[in-house]
Amino acid sequence: MEKKEFTSRLRDIIIKVASENFSNTKFEAVNDWMGIPVNVFQYGATSERCMEKNLAQCGKERKTTFMSDLSIGEWCGLHGVLDTIKNAMLSWKDDEEYMSEFVLCCNWKAWEHDARKNVNWAKFWSFIYGQVRDLMYDYYAEDEEKTAYMYEYLD
Repeated sequence: MEKKEFTSRLRDIIIKVASENFSNTKFEAVNDWMGIPVNVFQYGATSERCMEKNLAQCGKERKTTFMSDLSIGEWCGLHGVLDTIKNAMLSWKDDEEYMSEFVLCCNWKAWEHDARKNVNWAKFWSFIYGQVRDLMYDYYAEDEEKTAYMYEYLD
């Protein structure tokens, strides 16, 4: 896949989410962590610490700040998250390690919000996870090494 097609498909995902799928959705504010009130920066840092702990259980280390970036984006609402997604994917699309971690973060955000019973965020992140995962697999389709890395990392 050419970079121009990647950019076009990413734009289509953003437009689909912003104008169709979730445009009238009310997203629950995230202002606590397991019942303890937190501010935006505490939420980002706590999200990142949880990610580090989960990765360590799999023998992996965190390479990016994507988890806190996405968590902070949530505080800005739908457009804040979409802007964070767009910027991360356009900036790091050629780095399979970073993009694999990004896709994993989207998946973990879906599970986080499902556990919190934040239904709208859980549906949003589940949708985004599927979209960005498929886009990255398609983008890496002609590079066996990048595709294999992503499969292994996300397994």
